[in-house]
Amino acid sequence: MASEPILHIKDSYYFDVPRMLVRANYNSPEQIADQVGAWAVRNDPDYQSWEADKFIEELTKIIGDTPALAHAKEAWLAWQHADSHRHGRPFDQYVQDAEAELRAQATSWANARAKAAASQANAETKDRDEKPRNPAQAYLAENPNEQLDWIVKLADNAEHAKAWSAVRTEMDAREVLNTYLASPRGTWQEEKLAEYNHHLSGKVFIPQPFGTLRNAYEPQSGFAISRYMIIEVVVAIIMIVLFRWLAGRMQQSDAPKGKVWNLLESFLTFIKTDIVEKGVDPHDSPKFMPLFWTIFLFILGCNLMGMLPWVGAPTAAFALTVVLALVVFVIGSYVGIKSHGLVGYLKGLVPDLGLPIYLAIFIVPMVWIIEFASLFIKHAILSIRLVANMAAGHMVLLGIMGLAFGTHAGAMHVGAWTGLSIIAVLGTTVLSLLELFVAFLQAYVFTLLAAFFIGSASHGH
Repeated sequence: MASEPILHIKDSYYFDVPRMLVRANYNSPEQIADQVGAWAVRNDPDYQSWEADKFIEELTKIIGDTPALAHAKEAWLAWQHADSHRHGRPFDQYVQDAEAELRAQATSWANARAKAAASQANAETKDRDEKPRNPAQAYLAENPNEQLDWIVKLADNAEHAKAWSAVRTEMDAREVLNTYLASPRGTWQEEKLAEYNHHLSGKVFIPQPFGTLRNAYEPQSGFAISRYMIIEVVVAIIMIVLFRWLAGRMQQSDAPKGKVWNLLESFLTFIKTDIVEKGVDPHDSPKFMPLFWTIFLFILGCNLMGMLPWVGAPTAAFALTVVLALVVFVIGSYVGIKSHGLVGYLKGLVPDLGLPIYLAIFIVPMVWIIEFASLFIKHAILSIRLVANMAAGHMVLLGIMGLAFGTHAGAMHVGAWTGLSIIAVLGTTVLSLLELFVAFLQAYVFTLLAAFFIGSASHGH
C-alpha cells in the first residue's frame, strides 16, 4: 500500500472516503480478488513468491536446468529490495526490467569503449571494439553475472522469448490465481486479513470494465479509468449544464438576472477584456471566446476540486496539463498556418532583424532554430507551470498537517503536541485560503498565456 499522506494528490483507481463510512470486512483472499480485483492478491508477497516458483519451473522447461535458475528467486528478491521503486514487482517484471537495465548499461559501456578506441591510433583495435554485435553479451563477457546471463540469452533466442511471452500471458489468467487460492497457501491467517481490511477501508475502488490493473496506481492493460478521469468528466458535465442553462436564459432576456447569471456574466466579461483581448486582436475575440472560456472554467473547476476533502485536483497530474498545452499548441499552429500559410508561418517565427546580408546568412538561421525550439519549449513550460503550482500547494499543506498528525506525533508530549496541532491547523487554514486564490490565479495565468501564444501565432512577430 502507498503512503497515506500522498494519496490526496496522487492519481489512483479509487476514491478516498472516511474509514468509518466504508469498512472493509473481507474474510478470504478470494473475496478480495472478486470484490477489489485480482491485482490485490497478485501483489501479495506470498502470492508473488508462489508465482515466482511457477515461473522458474516454466523457465526450466524453456531454457533447461540451468544452475543459475536455482538462485533466480533470491536474485529477484535482492533486486526488489535494492530500489524502493521496485517494491512489489513480480518475478516476470523483474526479468523484463533487469534485461532493459542491463542493455541500457551495456550500451553506455559500449559507447565509452568506442570513444576510447577512437582515440587510439590502431584502427584494427578501433574496428574490433567500436561496435560489438551484441553490447549486452559483450558487457557480460567482461562483467560476468550468471543471473543476467540467462536473462539475456532468453531474450536473444527468438523461440525461447516467444515461449516465455506465452508463459507470462498464461500466468495472468484467473485460473492460475484460483490454483493458488485453492492451495494451502491461499488460506490467509486472520491477522493478515485484518491488515488488508485496515488498508482497504475508506477506499471505493472504480470498476474497470475496459482494462486491468497492476496495482491501485498503475494500469496493466487496456483502458483503465482513474479517479482524475472521473473528476474531469464531472467538471465537464457541470460546465455543459451551466452553459446550456446560461444560453437558455440569454435567449429569454438580454439583462442578467439572478446571482448565478450575474456571476457567469462577470466571468465572461473578465475573460473577454482581461485575457482574450490582451492576447489576440479585439476584432477576433468573439471567435476565440468559446475556446478560452472553456479552458479557463475547466482548469478552474479542476483546481477547485482539489479543495474538496478526499477528491483531489486533476491539474496536479502531468497528463492533464500536457494535453491542455497540446490543445493550445495545435490550435495555435492551425491558426498560424491558416493565416500565413505553412511557409509564411515558419518564416514568421523570426522577426525582421534588419541585418545586412553577410550577417543575416549566419544569424537568421540560428535565430530561427532557437525560435522553433522555443515554440515547443514554451508550451511544455505552460504545462509544467500549472502542474507544479497545483501539486506544490497540496504538498505543503500535507507537510504541515503531517507535523501534528503524522505517525511520529504519538511519541510527543501532550503539551507539545497540543501546541503544534493548533499551529498546524491555523497554518493549513491560512494556506487553504491561499490555495483557493492560487486555483483562480493559475486558471487565469494558463488562459492568458494560451491567448498570447495563439495571438502571436495568428499575427506573427
